[in-house]
Amino acid sequence: MEIEESLKRGPMPPWYALDHAAIIYPAVISDRITVFFRLQATLDRPVNIEILSKAMANIAKRFPHYHVELRRGLFWYYLEKNPEPQQPIADSRYPMQKPGVGRRGVHLYRVRAYHDRIALEVCHIITDGSGGLILLKTLLGEYFRLQGVDVAYVDGVLDPESEPPEDEWEDAFAKYSMPGYPPPPHEVKAYHIPGTHLPIRTNRIVTGYLSVKELLDASRKHGASATEYLSAHYVAALQDIQDADPTQRNRRRRRPIKFEIPANMRKIFPTNTMRNFSLFMMPFVDTRLGHWKFEEILHTVKHSMALQLRPKELLKTITRNVQAARSIFIRALPLPLKNAFMRMLYSALGESLFSGLLTNLGPAGIPEPIASRVRKVEVLVTPSPFMKTTAAMVSHGDVAAISFGSNIVETDLERIFFRRLVKAGLHVKIESNVSSHDERKEG
Repeated sequence: MEIEESLKRGPMPPWYALDHAAIIYPAVISDRITVFFRLQATLDRPVNIEILSKAMANIAKRFPHYHVELRRGLFWYYLEKNPEPQQPIADSRYPMQKPGVGRRGVHLYRVRAYHDRIALEVCHIITDGSGGLILLKTLLGEYFRLQGVDVAYVDGVLDPESEPPEDEWEDAFAKYSMPGYPPPPHEVKAYHIPGTHLPIRTNRIVTGYLSVKELLDASRKHGASATEYLSAHYVAALQDIQDADPTQRNRRRRRPIKFEIPANMRKIFPTNTMRNFSLFMMPFVDTRLGHWKFEEILHTVKHSMALQLRPKELLKTITRNVQAARSIFIRALPLPLKNAFMRMLYSALGESLFSGLLTNLGPAGIPEPIASRVRKVEVLVTPSPFMKTTAAMVSHGDVAAISFGSNIVETDLERIFFRRLVKAGLHVKIESNVSSHDERKEG
């Protein structure tokens, strides 16, 4: 099967190809790399499971591109319509576990409920954080509409009765690929923090809550965005860990600290796709040159992001990824060999290149009258064997939630990061799936 054969214009087909960001994921999914992310909303009252179940059924037809199962072909994985109905399931202390990929009837997103919380867990095979946020907001809209709330279909809350436009399931990577573009430069592997792995299928979650106003004020004092400001603190925390790492005493042999910051390409290349369409920025500091002050790190992060977010630079990566999948060599490989190649590619061009990650979805953008019925919104991403601790952020009202997911026992990175924010004058409240407490503003 040709990877783009099913993406021709016309009605939604019964099956279609994975987009060019997703094709690598089926080959690398494991108990350690689940390629799931999670969005959750805490409501102002307990969840009504019966109404939630009905809301899920009502919105399913609006999202045919998500209501699918992963199937295995001779040369490629593909997505096929999934006729199995979905029900909300109980929440788990250790969320975002891998699905039974390739088995009949297994959905690539699931809805969990616990007390006053609705959680949406989504596999990156079908979409990214932007698409997941629209799915969650539409689910919340239908959930409250069924309770008599007058819901307006605005700001990403979609009408379940509306017809999905064709361009919602387009592969925007293929659309914007520019054959003939040179590839991005080769990257070297990054420094990775040490740590003792937790048991498989467990992870630790630590979330810090802070005021959006305080965060924006602190960022503006440095002439930076919130993403740039927090990323600089994250890189500084990684540097503190590297400086204390006994394996890094020989400074000349150190690997650089390279940081992954996903960016929504829909803001740069126009598309209505609700499939994957994000790329990462990669600011880095070379600690062989000595210790970097916070201001130096922030300056590097700001200017690296500005340079890497230029459309022509982004098209290098988009084109490389698309043209690799279109090559005669790759297309001719049977799926088992293709999987082995994809795993090698993931190791060379994937998470081994990064020391850490911070994805910022920004404001959740939940409109009234839903917004006042939601107390907080959070986003979680899974760690990996290389990036043992990762972070994700979203805000609702004046509450910004920064959640770390980790698969190691040590909590050094989270502790150093949040203490840096507190020393910078921010008030941070910390909760975990292990314990909770407050970090008080110092000084």
